[in-house]
Amino acid sequence: MYWWLFLLCPLAYLIGGFNVSKTVTKSQNVDLSKIGSGNAGATNVGRAMGFKWFLLVTILECIKCAIVALIGYLFVSFYTGAFTFYTESHYIIILAMGLSAVFGAIFPVWYRFKGGKGLATWIGLAFFLNPLVMLVVAAIYIPLLIITHIMSLSTVLGVITWAILSLCIEAPLTAPVIIMYCACVALIVYSHRKNIVRLLTGKENKFTLKKNKPTEKNVTVTTENQPTV
Repeated sequence: MYWWLFLLCPLAYLIGGFNVSKTVTKSQNVDLSKIGSGNAGATNVGRAMGFKWFLLVTILECIKCAIVALIGYLFVSFYTGAFTFYTESHYIIILAMGLSAVFGAIFPVWYRFKGGKGLATWIGLAFFLNPLVMLVVAAIYIPLLIITHIMSLSTVLGVITWAILSLCIEAPLTAPVIIMYCACVALIVYSHRKNIVRLLTGKENKFTLKKNKPTEKNVTVTTENQPTV
């Protein structure tokens, strides 16, 4: 069954590489590279355009990866002929495809390998695969975000907690499953490496959902004669 991953993972990567943030902000003539961290992710969309846009992008990115995970679930279920609770095969296929989607979100071929940080995409995978664990993670780290206003801190601690709780409570403790949970944590931590450095030096950007006033620095108006990316 697992040889199908050679086809499923590239598909998941291509789906994950579709950047909702870039699509939404481009439609509003907003240049995320000139705002906050400069990253093309939901957090920066919130800084630039406010809460409703942050929420929209986050939900769409989560749905994107949830669709990828659903494809993996249906594939295993049809292949084995059993639509049941997650088996080890479900975990392996869904994690492999989800990991590919997160990698695509961070390094999308569609955008010259310059994407977001994979947070919302990971959330979609995590809620599909471990919904009860993610409710616990959300209950812990949403209050932390509200208190500190530091998204990267909540994200890094949240993904580590998700992996540990999932492996302790739900997921089968087999080598492939453990390796992929660790790989997912490593990928999210890597995508936030600059944030971690800023955290350690006390220079990390605060997360706010107040819409920035349009300025020449953070808004780019595209005309017919200007090249678009």
